[in-house]
Amino acid sequence: MQSSNLRYEKILNRINNKSMDVSERKLSFKSGTISILFIKQITDRAALSDLVVKPLMQHSTDTQIKAADAIDRIVYVDNCMLETDDTKIESCLLDGYTILLFSSDAAYVVLDIKKVEKRAIPEPETMYTIRGPKDAFIEDLDTNLSLVRSRLRNESLRVDQMEVGQRTKTPIAVLYFEDVANNTCVNEIKKRIGDIDIDGLSSSGELQTFLLNRKINLFPQMGITERADMTCGALLEGKVVVIMDGSCWALIAPKVFSEYLWASDDFYLNKFFGTFLRILRVIALNLSFIVSSLYVAVISFHQDVLPSSYVISIAQSRSQVPFNPLIEVILIELIAELIRESLIRVPTKIGTAIGIVGAIIIGQAAVAAGVFSPLLLIVVSLSLISSFVPADYTIIDPFRVLKFFLIIATGTFGFLGFTLVILIILANLVSLNTFGVPYMAPATPFNFKDFIKSVVYSKRMAPKRPAYLRTKDKFRAKPNIKNKSNR
Repeated sequence: MQSSNLRYEKILNRINNKSMDVSERKLSFKSGTISILFIKQITDRAALSDLVVKPLMQHSTDTQIKAADAIDRIVYVDNCMLETDDTKIESCLLDGYTILLFSSDAAYVVLDIKKVEKRAIPEPETMYTIRGPKDAFIEDLDTNLSLVRSRLRNESLRVDQMEVGQRTKTPIAVLYFEDVANNTCVNEIKKRIGDIDIDGLSSSGELQTFLLNRKINLFPQMGITERADMTCGALLEGKVVVIMDGSCWALIAPKVFSEYLWASDDFYLNKFFGTFLRILRVIALNLSFIVSSLYVAVISFHQDVLPSSYVISIAQSRSQVPFNPLIEVILIELIAELIRESLIRVPTKIGTAIGIVGAIIIGQAAVAAGVFSPLLLIVVSLSLISSFVPADYTIIDPFRVLKFFLIIATGTFGFLGFTLVILIILANLVSLNTFGVPYMAPATPFNFKDFIKSVVYSKRMAPKRPAYLRTKDKFRAKPNIKNKSNR
């Protein structure tokens, strides 16, 4: 008994000396004292009073209470554990658990009655859909997992819990179907997460940088999504999903280049209209990247490709412009990037006003003053609008940077520089891989069936999963599936 009291006092003194903002409630019994330790900011204090304090106080003070007795017949908490390792007490408190510390027992009780403030389930903001579900992830890991589990009621779904950060101990969940996902991809992702040695990470964006194949790589190799339905779709395809506590974005791997142009509406709408939208996004991606460079090449080097009457019209409109086409395009592209960033950073209420001022007033004033030609304003506006069309905005970011290199090369060497930069970019894309899957699959290496499915997609028309994922289960549906009404 004396040794238990000394241990009890030693633990309390150790916790108090660390200034961890731990609250304590003491209850006296015949067998000694029970200290209820908790951090009030992350504890459900109403549940603490009703499920822990009240039952203990109603228990007879004349009987002895051990830690095992509290779990078996006193407290009403559904998730509780019996522990004997005193070194875990501080970490349990910081994780939001409540500790029942007994002066007469070497064991203690860990109670899960934590409460963390969180927002309600919102609608998707960046991946809006017309016909699809309207729920999106939030910053709470348990809530996000509930959105996934409510859709995937299958015993082969695995949720491997991990932690990252020496100081933050941030929970991470790695989700995959055990009988579908490729083991090499699963093990590689879990290995990379386990190898992270850092004080802490605050978002999935920071985590993503540690999971990439190369430390310096312009193109994204993991997809992101805020939608639970797209997360479930990726898991059913045989991919691995990483969800981090404190982040409303899930990471998806592997993800090839063509999949960044897919949107959730493609799977809910008519397959032919979905195909049209995918082709439209491919065109928009190319326009956002090359249309400004083509303007520089034609105006500076290859005016002969235009009708002679139109060449004269362009020359007249550029007669008062003080810059050559290369400088002119770089300046107006920088202005467009400034407008884009300002629209993202400013409050929503004034974002529209800034867009109108930047796009109309500044543009028209610049043309009227003879700083830019009217044709260039149309070209850059087309490039800016096209950059917002792809469904996953992360695929646009690399092209926003590479666009300036393409403009400079084209303005210096004409179509020769344009072609050279395009070939270098294509060579880099072909050489990339995302967790063992070729980045440009199914185009390179070419697989005709998967290529057709990437353009015209329908689960009914594509019973097999993509071959480049190398999944354990090759079929998502029976190969001989037919519409019974047509029999």
